[in-house]
Amino acid sequence: MTFWKLMQYRSVKPVKQFGFTLIEMMVVVVIIGILASIAYPSYQNYVLRSGRTDARDALLNIAQQLERHYTQNNSYTSYTLASTSSQAGLYTISLTKAANTYIVTAVPATGSRQTKDTCSSFSINQAGVRTSNPATGCW
Repeated sequence: MTFWKLMQYRSVKPVKQFGFTLIEMMVVVVIIGILASIAYPSYQNYVLRSGRTDARDALLNIAQQLERHYTQNNSYTSYTLASTSSQAGLYTISLTKAANTYIVTAVPATGSRQTKDTCSSFSINQAGVRTSNPATGCW
């Protein structure tokens, strides 16, 4: 076999290639970027919605304590809040009370992640009426 025939035979033989091309890598990066741009805002919204449970738990717990206090003292006026923040510290709790009525309100604490939430306040009164701002979709 001559040298030229040997070279011709070697150039026709397929060569295995390993690795990725730059274009293939860029396509993968673009796909990951598109998926992340869709998933991250949904995740942030979910985190804000899950933080609302901190306000609801605090309000319902305080309402239960107020009702227990009312059955023992026949008035809400002598009740004092043990804490002005929710358990996780995401909300600030306030209480407005009279002898036979009360309103417990929770608003996002300054500097907490809940300040970005669309639900800006929650409240409950002695009749168990739950209100929020906006009126729907928060409780």
